[in-house]
Amino acid sequence: MRTAPAMIATALLAATALAACGTTDAATNDPTTSSEDTTTDAGPVTITDARGEEVTLDAPAQDVVALEWNQAEMVTTLGVDLVGLSDVAGYTSWVGNSEPLRTEPRDVGTRREPSIEAIAELEPELIIGSPTSIPEEAMEQMERIAPVVLLESADGSDPLGTMRTSFETVASLLGQEAEAEAALAEFDATIAENTAAIADAGLTGAPVVLTSPYAEGATLSIRMHGPRSSVQAVALEMGLGSAWEDPGDDGYGLSYLDLEGLTQLPDDTQFLYWGNEDDEDVVGTMMAGNPLWENLPFVQAGQVHEAAVGIWAYGGPASMAAWSDDLVRVLSE
Repeated sequence: MRTAPAMIATALLAATALAACGTTDAATNDPTTSSEDTTTDAGPVTITDARGEEVTLDAPAQDVVALEWNQAEMVTTLGVDLVGLSDVAGYTSWVGNSEPLRTEPRDVGTRREPSIEAIAELEPELIIGSPTSIPEEAMEQMERIAPVVLLESADGSDPLGTMRTSFETVASLLGQEAEAEAALAEFDATIAENTAAIADAGLTGAPVVLTSPYAEGATLSIRMHGPRSSVQAVALEMGLGSAWEDPGDDGYGLSYLDLEGLTQLPDDTQFLYWGNEDDEDVVGTMMAGNPLWENLPFVQAGQVHEAAVGIWAYGGPASMAAWSDDLVRVLSE
């Protein structure tokens, strides 16, 4: 079981990072399986993916290529080592603290522009990603290599329910149902433990928001994770409140503000910004020193925190458990 941090007593994402959000289409995962055996010798396995396509594997897959980090994380959590992955360095930077890769999968190109040649050379048993992972004109070629399963990475109408359903679907494809059950139980235990820590600290209801400030030239934009985002859904499960109530888009629950828009946040906001060791700290470079920023009540109160470093805000149970732990850590500072 994950161990929560000690009891609390005492979004620069440039264009590449924007692609991290993947699709915003509504999730349509509807997993079914004809296999009751959870070993890799079992089969066949049939699921219906986000396209509404029924995909059948002769047996649970062992050699898997992942085209999106959400599904890559889930495969890794379930104990299967990827043979191929889109943007391996990016995964390591943005996801690696919560679910590190155990091996070195081949880099098969960028998300949304995978290399058909590189994937074909790997001879995978399964190619998995999100609905925007494969250009439409490349789908036929990709399906000649191996069965393709595309799953929604988010759904604002039920972010954590979508995460669980997708995770269980991936487990069926890999024959790892027992491992999925254990991982989800561990996730639930982490949330419960951290909920108790928040309550014991007297922080129940404290308004929090995870943001992602990024710059395009001299223009600053701040991505806001609203109550329909996975990260805010976790915060709400822990008894915290929402500093930003805008529902955002239908997929990821995201909306955007400029610096002046932050005046809409409550004075007692805990303002968290998504950090990354490999990217510029926009809060420290573009926002610090700006009179509008410096005069915000939560800034003056010292309630600004870098958070979720190496934790994927759009990930699976491992990322969301790590995020829950990180909330406890940040609010204890």
